[in-house]
Amino acid sequence: MKELKFVINQYIIDNWFRDYKYPNGKYKYTEFAKDHYIEEKLARKIVSSKGYAMTTETLEKICNARDLTLEEFFRLIKR
Repeated sequence: MKELKFVINQYIIDNWFRDYKYPNGKYKYTEFAKDHYIEEKLARKIVSSKGYAMTTETLEKICNARDLTLEEFFRLIKR
């Protein structure tokens, strides 16, 4: 079973970052960060360091921006 931090980051990359891509495949980190109430450096860490273990507070901010509770998010990733 994959570590939780990998599952969380991969879900966010696969499902939410896809809406924040330039045609050349690079990500719109600033826009994602602004829309999800986090710092840009955290958005970059999620993508570039899939082993990045974000804090619960960061995950909660991202979920709130998506109108999700943490409980709903963990159901989505089946954890």
